[in-house]
Amino acid sequence: MTLKNSLCFVLSLCISFSVFAQQQVNSKQEKEAQVNWRKNAESFSDGLKYRLEGKSDRAIECFKKALKYMPDDHASMYELTELYALNGQIDEALEYNKKAVSLDPKNKWYQIRLAQLYEFTGDYEAYAAIFKNLLKEDPDNLEYFAELSSALMLLEKYDEVIAILNEMEKNIGVNEFISFEKQQIYDAMGKPKKAIEEVEKLAKAYPYEIRYQAMLAELYMKNKKTEQALKAYERIIELDPSNPYVHISLSEYYTEKGDLEKGFEQLLIAFENPALDVNTKSQILAIWFDGKKRTELVNNQAREIAQVMIKTHPENARGYQLMGDVYYGESKFKEAVEYLEMSLAIDSASFYIWETLLMAQANDDPSDVEKINSFAERALKLFPDQPLLYYFSGVSFFEQKKYEEALQRFTRGSRFLTNNNPMQETFFTFIGDLHHLRNQNKEAYEAYEKVLKMNPDNSLVLNNYAYYLSLEGANLDKALQMAAKAVELDSENVSNIDTYAWVFYKLGRYEDALKWIEKAIEKSPQPSGTIIEHQGDILFRLGNKNLAVQKWKEAKKAGETSEWIEKKIKDGKLYE
Repeated sequence: MTLKNSLCFVLSLCISFSVFAQQQVNSKQEKEAQVNWRKNAESFSDGLKYRLEGKSDRAIECFKKALKYMPDDHASMYELTELYALNGQIDEALEYNKKAVSLDPKNKWYQIRLAQLYEFTGDYEAYAAIFKNLLKEDPDNLEYFAELSSALMLLEKYDEVIAILNEMEKNIGVNEFISFEKQQIYDAMGKPKKAIEEVEKLAKAYPYEIRYQAMLAELYMKNKKTEQALKAYERIIELDPSNPYVHISLSEYYTEKGDLEKGFEQLLIAFENPALDVNTKSQILAIWFDGKKRTELVNNQAREIAQVMIKTHPENARGYQLMGDVYYGESKFKEAVEYLEMSLAIDSASFYIWETLLMAQANDDPSDVEKINSFAERALKLFPDQPLLYYFSGVSFFEQKKYEEALQRFTRGSRFLTNNNPMQETFFTFIGDLHHLRNQNKEAYEAYEKVLKMNPDNSLVLNNYAYYLSLEGANLDKALQMAAKAVELDSENVSNIDTYAWVFYKLGRYEDALKWIEKAIEKSPQPSGTIIEHQGDILFRLGNKNLAVQKWKEAKKAGETSEWIEKKIKDGKLYE
């Protein structure tokens, strides 16, 4: 082998060894890269899983771990942007969002998110700059224009926004989005004439689009151009005679002009249209009734509306309810009950209607306690936590002398009364009276004590409590104090005066008892047998037996006496 050949061979060996060594290095780097890629993918996947589970802290750890394996992983950066933004860590969100945009500047979603963050932080210049750049790539994107307009509006660069929108309009023609944007901008600039011109231009470009005519009419009304507004409304009727909403607008139009009769006519036309749904009609009614006094005119108009609603929507409860409300307001309770029952037959889910029905029935025929009770019991199945229903049911049972049922209703209903509910006094007064009727005096007095704790000046309870104590002959000093206070609070109440006299009698203070019983008789047009009998008992104690027997005889004729009255008269003696 020659020297030349030897050198070539050595050189060839060196080159081969170098290539082999480089291949080894490349192979090792590729393996490391593959391992990092795999670990990055696993961490990213775990991060997505935790984010979906709502575990943001764990998700953040995973995405940060993914970045350790692949520092240029802009997808993980974007996920961190979202998570930090949700956590309110805006500085961190901005940091990762900016890195993601720098690594993948063509990704529009990264840029849009960054713009949103700039908007949130108040950096409106940066917010606008991003959408300007995005529009270079996609010049026909209306959403980008809308965002840029918003940014420029925040910067109060109104003229620049108008210029952009005018340029758009040149390219694509008159457009709803552009016209609406310009109209709003002109409104913000305090240029109502220019705002109207934009909508006029839109309505002219699309003469059969009703929405634009409606907007135009609204703008005319807002700017006191009533004649132009009327023409716009008439154009809507011409285009769509069956449109109910234009009649609502015309109703407002005439009402604002002071022509209430025409305004109401237009309202009725709208309500006669079945295309206008009942919920919308109910909302309009609430506005129409707002602030109105229930004059004869208003009641008559409400009745007309109710008739129209019943005719147009016979399957809906609202018309019947309105008719019932009208009659109730006019104190025509029988008719109110009739229509409210029809309303509830369709829809029984309104407590207000049940309440009105019960009040109407109680006013129409309070003696028909069975009917009142029937309504109350039906309503209680639907609204078992409403104290008023227990009240009506309890009173009805009380009037029917079904004392156990009455006590049950008042006791159960009292559990739903809050401490500041004025019905508490009434409930516990009835509870006390009912316990006394059942000879449960201890429970009766406990109930009365509750009432007096709530209202120490409840003269009815003071009177009843004092009288029942006097009948027992128990705690008479307390009874005298309560009876005296009852008379002081309601000095014209004969029952209070009679109780006061009777407590004096039970204390043996007969002169005082006679003085007060005579006052009770004097104030009573037709004294009850109870009061006259009491007078006879007092006279007997004072030694005037003949006059006592005479009073007992008068008491018997008057009625409502004790079981001893016959024996007192026959024997001429006092029995208690």
